[in-house]
Amino acid sequence: MLCDKCKKNEAKIYYTEIINGEKKEQHLCEECATEYTSFKMGTPFINQELTLGSLLSTILGNYYNNSSQGAEPPEKELHCDGCGMTFSEFMREGRFGCAKCYDSFEKVLEKSIKNIQGSDTHTGKKPKGFETGTQKLVKELSDLDKLSIQLQDAIEKEEFEEAAKLRDRIRQIKKEEINNA
Repeated sequence: MLCDKCKKNEAKIYYTEIINGEKKEQHLCEECATEYTSFKMGTPFINQELTLGSLLSTILGNYYNNSSQGAEPPEKELHCDGCGMTFSEFMREGRFGCAKCYDSFEKVLEKSIKNIQGSDTHTGKKPKGFETGTQKLVKELSDLDKLSIQLQDAIEKEEFEEAAKLRDRIRQIKKEEINNA
């Protein structure tokens, strides 16, 4: 697929931008993505391996550079207690030096991710056919057991009319079981 802007290069980036509720989708080459989108990469990934780390580093780097007006002096720069990596080294490398880096840079990353994504908590969809343990148990219960649970719930909520209906329905099912046996 060719780039929607230049119509020359192969489109490698599928760019979706939502501004004031209006969705704009484009297929762009790396040069046009750098030039025409609000997502400004320092340098396009031309002839480089595009990894999640390098992409995250670019996004966070742009956000960090735009949101912090003055850079912190080197002696005050955030660093990892485990490996000694500084935040600017992380931004350059695109990956952490050790597991403690996550804790050391948590506050900066949390704020950045929240501003970039709108939330710091994943609220994605559940896979098709996903059932919780409780849902599986309820599915396996007999109609009589389900009605008994509903009856108990109605009693606890002091919904006595509903409880009476459920009690009568349970009695009817039990009678039918005895007659069919």
